Amino acid sequence: MSVSSLEKALAERCEDAGEAEEDGRFEQAIILCNEVTRIDRKQPQVWKIRTRAFIGMERLDLALENAREASKLFPGSITHRIMQARIHVLARRWDKASAIYRAILRDTPVHLNSIRELMDFENIAPDDDIYHRLAKAADDPEMKAYDRASTWFLRAQIHMVAGEDDMAFRLFDEGNRRMRDEVHENRRLEYAFSRLLPELDAAFQRRYSPMKAPDPCPLLVIAGLPRSGKTLLEKLLGSQSALFAVGETSVLYNLFLDVDRTGGADGTMQALRALPGQPIRDHFADRLKHGPKKSALRCIDTTPGSLEQLGLLGPLHPDVPIIFVRRDPRDLAASLYFKQFNKAHRYTYDLGTAARAIARTEFLARRWMATMPNPMAEIRYEEMVADPVGTATRLLTQFGLPVEDAALRQAAGDDGRALNLLPGRSLDGVGAIRADLVGFSERFARQLEPVLPAYEAERRDLG
Repeated sequence: MSVSSLEKALAERCEDAGEAEEDGRFEQAIILCNEVTRIDRKQPQVWKIRTRAFIGMERLDLALENAREASKLFPGSITHRIMQARIHVLARRWDKASAIYRAILRDTPVHLNSIRELMDFENIAPDDDIYHRLAKAADDPEMKAYDRASTWFLRAQIHMVAGEDDMAFRLFDEGNRRMRDEVHENRRLEYAFSRLLPELDAAFQRRYSPMKAPDPCPLLVIAGLPRSGKTLLEKLLGSQSALFAVGETSVLYNLFLDVDRTGGADGTMQALRALPGQPIRDHFADRLKHGPKKSALRCIDTTPGSLEQLGLLGPLHPDVPIIFVRRDPRDLAASLYFKQFNKAHRYTYDLGTAARAIARTEFLARRWMATMPNPMAEIRYEEMVADPVGTATRLLTQFGLPVEDAALRQAAGDDGRALNLLPGRSLDGVGAIRADLVGFSERFARQLEPVLPAYEAERRDLG
């Protein structure tokens, strides 16, 4: 085989491995990565994919070993070092994670992800060198606009942890202004409904009700905005042997967004039913087949964007349980405003648009509950924090799933005391319970005054 042919074959194997990892076929991803590294160990992306696949298999020991070996092979790359730190975070080895983040910052003083993740569990004071480096970088023309905005969000969080709320809010304000003006040029900031929404009514659900029950779909959907409590509920339910938490897969979102919708809701449903196989069922059945949890009967998906198009799921898979998560609008608006989101959540850059987004997603939940045939429930973040075991038990019982009380209690026992109070930040895979996040917005009551009027006005307009 020629050199060019070999390089092409390795690139294809690498691409296949990445797709396998993204689809949850972790063992297959590792096999493909191994094939590549047996021929050429100097393929950094393959090592990253293999680390992620080991994490997906819940083999943190092998993931750490792989990331360490990759760091030796690629000493100039930060990627594999920060992956080691994240593995230590997942294992609650805070000291080891901190040591790695600090080492990265000695080499790269304004490495934003290291600062952001270190702040989850380690205090950084406003007089710390890290803070001063962030301040100096805030208007650095060599940095991307998004990264410059990050320096404002991070400094705001430092002041908030230090109890300096007025200064914190001023910095959050400026960070969000920069996201609006400099990153997105004030375009498409509102949370928008699908143009199909008026047609996705109860009559639509009846019209496309399957003549015979479709094959069971091994999925459970947790729907709601980011920061609403989806991760916490996923962690509680995912403690059960019958449920496998797969996070935000975007499978429903992408399928419903990519299908031809030019024929309205009717044409869209016909296009979905004309697709080969059963894409939703097939994907999640595959996740169970190749996942580490062989006892699982359903996958838990928490993709926020699924909520907008959820009405299309009913005729396809009316057996899929759906849980809508709500949260106090002031607490939720502040949590959204205090987190630097990407372009998928532009409504978070202004308190008014965030408040309207909350009202609109609550409207969607009410509409789907009133029209869709699926088994559904709605819970509030506050009740879940107050009684996590009881809340999860009620949901499992409602959906006919077995309740493993000991596992639930263990999952609910992570109270997050080792973490800083950062309402706009959640540690991936941790989902710790923080009772002090309930009502935390009272600290910013004056600054958050626009939230409730905007929220209530939108609720009235929507009816």
